[in-house]
Order: sequence, then C-alpha cells, then structure tokens
Amino acid sequence: SFKDLGMGYAKDAFHVYHDGMRLEGASATSFEILGWGYSKDSFSVYYCGRKIEGASVSSFRAGRDGYASDTFNVYYEGVRIE
Repeated sequence: SFKDLGMGYAKDAFHVYHDGMRLEGASATSFEILGWGYSKDSFSVYYCGRKIEGASVSSFRAGRDGYASDTFNVYYEGVRIE
C-alpha cells in the first residue's frame, strides 16, 4: 500500500513519511499535499515534515513562495510571522 506523494512525502495504509522519516501522529487516511512544502491531515499542518504548532487545519491555505495563512496568522516557510 506504499505510495509516493511527491515533495518528499509518502504514505502507506497506516503512516505518513517525509524524507524517509515517519511523521508521528499524522493520519494517512486524511493526509494531503497543499503545495510549496505545506501539507495537512485532519489534525495538524506540516511544513517540510515539521508540524506547525497552533495552525488552524480547517482554514489553512498554502500560498506561493513559502507563504501560507489560516484565519488567524500568516506563515513563511512554516514559521508564524509576528
């Protein structure tokens, strides 16, 4: 059931991986690539395999050139911009 998703991501029926390392707690059934290094599942948002703490999954949108946003914040390369 192993599937290469691109951008360094892959998944099997139970786990999600980035650059060969398992993403702890990531849901394989809901995981999706958003683009520009960003991805998410039903519970968390990730940038290049790193969980973005506090990001709103339901409103998160990847922009261009490393930028992204949710209802409350703007992010650059996975880091919240103050």
